[in-house]
Amino acid sequence: MRNRMRGFVVPALGFLLFAGFLAMAYAEQEGGDAAASAGSGPPAAPGAYAKAAENGRLALYVNPATLGIRVEDKANGALWHGTLDETDDRLNQTWQAFFSSGLTVEYMDARGRIRTASALEGQADIAVEPREAGFDAHAAFPGLGITLTMEVRLEDDAVRIRVPEASIAETDEANRLQALHLYPFFGATRGVQAERGYMLIPDGSGALIALDEPTLATQPYTARVYGDDFGMKGSPDYTNDLAYTPEQIYLPVFGIARREGADAFAALIDGGAPYAEIRAYPSGVTTVYNWTAARWIYREEYFQPVDKKGRGVRLNQKERNRFDAGLTLMFLAGDDADYSGMAARVRRELVRRGELPEARADAGRAPPLRVEFLAAEQERRMIGSRIIPMTTLRQMDAILEDLRAAGAERLLAVVRGYTKGGAGNAPPTHFPFEEAVGGEDEWRRFLEKYGALGIPVHFYADYVLAAQGADGYGREDVAQTVSRQLLSYYGAAYFLQPEVTRKLFEREIVLFEKAGAANVALDSVGSFLFSAHERGASARAESLETYRAMLENAPPGELALYRPNHYLWRFGGRALDIPMASSRFLLETKDVPFLQLVLKGHIDYYAPPSNFNANPREDLLRMIDYGAYPSFIVTAEDPIRLLKTASSWLFTSQYEVWREQILGDYRAALDALLPAAGAAYEKREEIAEGVFRSRYSNGTVVYVNYNRREAQADGRTVPALGYLVLEGGRP
Repeated sequence: MRNRMRGFVVPALGFLLFAGFLAMAYAEQEGGDAAASAGSGPPAAPGAYAKAAENGRLALYVNPATLGIRVEDKANGALWHGTLDETDDRLNQTWQAFFSSGLTVEYMDARGRIRTASALEGQADIAVEPREAGFDAHAAFPGLGITLTMEVRLEDDAVRIRVPEASIAETDEANRLQALHLYPFFGATRGVQAERGYMLIPDGSGALIALDEPTLATQPYTARVYGDDFGMKGSPDYTNDLAYTPEQIYLPVFGIARREGADAFAALIDGGAPYAEIRAYPSGVTTVYNWTAARWIYREEYFQPVDKKGRGVRLNQKERNRFDAGLTLMFLAGDDADYSGMAARVRRELVRRGELPEARADAGRAPPLRVEFLAAEQERRMIGSRIIPMTTLRQMDAILEDLRAAGAERLLAVVRGYTKGGAGNAPPTHFPFEEAVGGEDEWRRFLEKYGALGIPVHFYADYVLAAQGADGYGREDVAQTVSRQLLSYYGAAYFLQPEVTRKLFEREIVLFEKAGAANVALDSVGSFLFSAHERGASARAESLETYRAMLENAPPGELALYRPNHYLWRFGGRALDIPMASSRFLLETKDVPFLQLVLKGHIDYYAPPSNFNANPREDLLRMIDYGAYPSFIVTAEDPIRLLKTASSWLFTSQYEVWREQILGDYRAALDALLPAAGAAYEKREEIAEGVFRSRYSNGTVVYVNYNRREAQADGRTVPALGYLVLEGGRP
């Protein structure tokens, strides 16, 4: 559990810029239109389209005049349109061009205006060159001095699209490339359709936007992959009116189930993800079309203060971001054409690429219970400070033994606040240990005991956020924004330069080993990705590679990562505080466990600590529904003692108060999740309002009923606010 002061982060507002240059294009409409792009079979009269490639599963057609593509899925006869191939009189010229083109660039002109140019006759010179399994499209925008090449290839059940960085040229300094769109209209539908369908967005755990329901939303979903780049946007602060912090994108995937159970696709951003954002527009938000797509950012505008009063000017990023833009469209048919099928296909792709560990051999192993201890904290006084021991080593040992005696078969312990001076004095350095918690010999005996019992003890560490006033770093180690401001986190901590983070980790991991502590739980490194602009600047992609290299070279031991983005999944055997909901924006019609469907059976993932749940029963059911493991943060002492410390956020944690709920939640998790141990999470379906059925690869079925009355499911009764488990092979 991290102290992230949830509720004080401004959401991404990139759609305002986008809406500004595309403008309002649609008149008000009454009623809905049928899905426009749904179809079956190959084009009866391809017209301007020519077949570019074909394999046993798919056929690819291209229109050389617009770079539009059509994809025929032979598994079900579905035809997917990549562009709008008809004139819509209610679209203005810019929107019509945007939807009708397979490629659109945004650029800033000499007057500082953001404009667009699409790959259409009259706007670009296009040359399509046939290639094995696809084609290359060379696009030159006359008068702009911008040229690039788009590569499109057919591979098994997928279409892979690339714009290599090496192919991009800018020869006119008056026009600077800002962003790129590749097939934003792919799979789009029109109006409110009769059949069940939805767009999938990777907001937090995942969310659906219904295609068969009208929306009350007036704004689209727009979010940066891996969260905002604070190096460009500036330090997060309190100047907003939101009641909670929006979730971020941890996995760069989106998709459309045009007709659930019939045809769908999942799109993986596999090139330039740190510079991409995902957008989703339901029908009625700007236009009547439902569409979701990626946008790759090559340059951004930023605010440059010019005086101490905060006045400043908007400037444009000088050097463009360097990356190969990439998107893979994976097609699904029949029973696989839903969000569960999308997750399964993405999971296979990530395993194939080595970005997700192979499946674990955990069959028959009990689900683990995570117990996170706060050991000590420091209370600062007018003169000096005092240490407040909250959970000594002897008390930790007593709590763990009590849980074991009560039937907690499998435990994971995390310790924070073990550093001299307590938790608030820890980051970014974590040695020496606080003697008020336990001496060196006590620590060694404690770690040896639980190592022999097979209970890993992880030491909490954060090498990204440095507490203000803590030791171990200097002003020169703090990351700076593009406008040369120190990058802070709500005024309570500083972001460290990625290279400084790496060096601190490499130095201290040796000290952990010497202390007999083989396991570390790393906060922030997996969830914050930012560019740093001091001397020896680090672009966002370079920060990512620095963190990867840091963990790649870590010595043997187990790493746990808090809320990790997908680029670090292959390093952490445990994901802590995984999001269990979306941001719940108005346009989102359902939360879904998309992340969990991808991860189950490959990485152990834990829900955030249950101490802070407003509705404990509902959250327990969601934990079971999503296949997550239970977590609690505990102290031996009453947390009232933390009121005047940096850990005042921990307002309820005393073990003797929480003991019965900890054991109750663990027993429920053991009952519901043990039969599915080691199995993949294959399919989740809502079979009645508020009643969900989850199927696992070993045949286990878990029903969860969120209603306050019992429900019937497949001829069985599921208790009110309860669950029912059918083990694999059981009738």
